[in-house]
Formats: sequence, C-alpha cells, structure tokens
Amino acid sequence: MRLLRFSLLLLMWGNAFAFPSGVTADSLDESFDPTTLSDWKTMPLTIERVKPLKDEISELTLALDNVSETPKVQIGYRVQVYSTSDYLQALKLDSLARTIWKEDVYMRFDSPYYKIRIGNEPQRDAAERLQQEAFRRGFRTAWVVRTEIEHKPEEEN
Repeated sequence: MRLLRFSLLLLMWGNAFAFPSGVTADSLDESFDPTTLSDWKTMPLTIERVKPLKDEISELTLALDNVSETPKVQIGYRVQVYSTSDYLQALKLDSLARTIWKEDVYMRFDSPYYKIRIGNEPQRDAAERLQQEAFRRGFRTAWVVRTEIEHKPEEEN
C-alpha cells in the first residue's frame, strides 16, 4: 500500500515539474528548421543536356553492337595463387602475377580476403597444369578453384 501511495505521489510530482509554469506540451515552439543552418557542403547543380533523338538512337545501336563482343560467362576453373586480407599486399602480388604469367590474372575480394587467381580454363586438367606451374614458380599454396570464367568467342575456333 505504501508503494502505491509513493508511486502516485511520484507521478503527480513528475507531472508538476515536467514543464515550466505556463508551458504545456501543446505550446512548445517547434519552429526551428535545421536546414536553415547551411552547415553542409552543397552539391553543384547538374544540368540535364537533352540530345537529339538521332544521337540517342545511334548510341543505342553502338551499345547493342558491343554487347555481342563481350565475353560470355561459364563455369570453369582458375588457380588461386594467393589469399590475404591486406589490400596493399594483394596489389603487390597481383602485379607480380601479371609479370610472371601470360594468362589473365584476377584479383577478387570475398570479405575479408583478397584472392589472386590466374587463368580461364574450361577443363580441370588444364587448370591443374597451371597449378603445377605455380608450384614451380614458388606459390606452394596454389590450388584449383571451380568458378565462373570468361569464355571468349575467339576461343571457339
């Protein structure tokens, strides 16, 4: 019972001192607008340039012509020669791999690791030969990875 009386007394005392005398919750001034401070950098306005329809059509046809030249993606194999979480070390190894091998070199980020991979091999045995070459060149942790590779049209002939 004492707890109930104390709670009611505390509630009434809190309401009495929640707002200064003469101020109610409905009469608070909310007219401040923080956007008037202008304390952030303003971005320059960009003007949209309208192109003639003829130019738009010619750009779209050029883009469609280039689509057929892009390499197709298929499942294949690459050799991962190195993996690290240090970006600068990954860049160094990437440039080293580009000087060592004539095959394509890829640096891929799969959080938290940067992975250096070489080759675009559709067959596993070709990737294993590339792995053996990596072993001979000092990359003892190289291993074959099954992943998406670029299948270039000139390889079909």
